[in-house]
Amino acid sequence: MKINNTYILEPLEQKIVELTAKARQHNKEVTGVNGKGTAANDDKHLYRNIIGFGAEFVFCKHYNIHCDYSIGNTSKKKGTDKYDAVINGFSIDVKVTEKKLPLMTPEYSKSDVDGFAFFHCNYPKYEFKGFATNEQLFKETNLKQIKVNSYVLDTKFLLSDSEFLFLTKLNKLKNDNE
Repeated sequence: MKINNTYILEPLEQKIVELTAKARQHNKEVTGVNGKGTAANDDKHLYRNIIGFGAEFVFCKHYNIHCDYSIGNTSKKKGTDKYDAVINGFSIDVKVTEKKLPLMTPEYSKSDVDGFAFFHCNYPKYEFKGFATNEQLFKETNLKQIKVNSYVLDTKFLLSDSEFLFLTKLNKLKNDNE
């Protein structure tokens, strides 16, 4: 993926994304977890499911890998939400925002995923902003109080896919030798 490139879901892809997101949202509602464990305090949960799964779909389509279409409740806090995709053996958490915001994730969502792929979205259009390694995002200096305490990384620090893969491999080698 190229930084600042726009990727547009075709009409059939939109239907697939929306159907999957609606099923996930329905599951959350009938199991009583709708909106729990999120920083959001509004009623746009279905929309967030749509744009979130849409970003995962775009990412997986670009890298020619299979999306996770499973319907179930996952949680970073409980350790049941591991990652959204794997490229070159590295786990990726796909993040998206409909606003022109930096990459952000709440402190309680800190995970051991290898990295992040970040998009800005004006559904069904997704603009790829770049990758971040786990080490890049989860620095104490990136903690900011937003609605909740969150790790925040400005888009100017995001990486291309080749930079991300290089740094992630380097970090793995370094950690393996410690």
